[in-house]
Amino acid sequence: MKIENLTFMYGEDSFSLQKEVDRWKKGFIEKHGDLNLLEIANGEIEVAELRSNISSLPFLGEKRLIILKDCLKKAELKEALVDIPSSTVVLIAETNPPDKRTSLFKHLSVVATVRLFLPPKGAQLRTWVERRAEFHVGHIDGNAAAYLINICGENLWNLDNEIQKLCLYSRGDTISIEKIDELVSGNIQESIFKMIDELSQKRVAEVLRLLRQLQEQGEEAGFVFAMIARQFRLMLEVKALLEDRYNPNMLASRLGIAPFVATIVSRQCKNFTYGELRKVISGLLKIDRRLKTGLLELSIKNQDHYLLEIERLFVG
Repeated sequence: MKIENLTFMYGEDSFSLQKEVDRWKKGFIEKHGDLNLLEIANGEIEVAELRSNISSLPFLGEKRLIILKDCLKKAELKEALVDIPSSTVVLIAETNPPDKRTSLFKHLSVVATVRLFLPPKGAQLRTWVERRAEFHVGHIDGNAAAYLINICGENLWNLDNEIQKLCLYSRGDTISIEKIDELVSGNIQESIFKMIDELSQKRVAEVLRLLRQLQEQGEEAGFVFAMIARQFRLMLEVKALLEDRYNPNMLASRLGIAPFVATIVSRQCKNFTYGELRKVISGLLKIDRRLKTGLLELSIKNQDHYLLEIERLFVG
């Protein structure tokens, strides 16, 4: 017998699944506020507590939304997913490949409304790229979309990051194959992660080596600077949320980042104190002000000047 207010989402397309979870949350908060929204990851709740939350009347509201993420390994949760009152909506989202042999998966397949998320392929993937470009206030034609997929692969998280970057730098112009060749390297995010790791170990020489490597690969200095600044701001946000017991899946949902990025940033920010993070961010803001007031110019001709500014920031 189907339980009308129980939905089960799973599938290989973790990007679209996460966006759908975010859509549910946003819609619920807009209509009912966040007092009756509960999000639980990795089954980190006891059956009795979950049953109590499900059966309790909403606080000063009409509806309660409970989101359970990546919980299939905790089979005993099945005991709580019975007699769900009409005032409570339960959404179960599995972003990892599920073990279909588990009793909880088999139970949900029967009693829940099931939504399967499969990654787009071929023409569907090209259409997806075009729509994400529109979402980021840009435009890309089918040929350029296919070219981007060929360079970046079919991982939607990576593709969306590159689309966002391309839309930012195209400034309303249609994204061309030439623009993709100019801006997409496929490994800049990895280089930024490596730089942060080296910086946490105080290996400034290695940080500068990686910066020069990006320079030699033709990466625009201003974009590298923006990526470094974004990463440190992200680490400061994550560090605060970790104190509130957020795990990587919750961080990904809250901050709108890929789960694997949330995992890496969670590890990295533990190597910095709040004071160290604030110091670097303050230095980056000073460089940004100098850029905007014309006191510092980033161009192909003065990349070395830019590297010196970064070195002073990290060493000083």
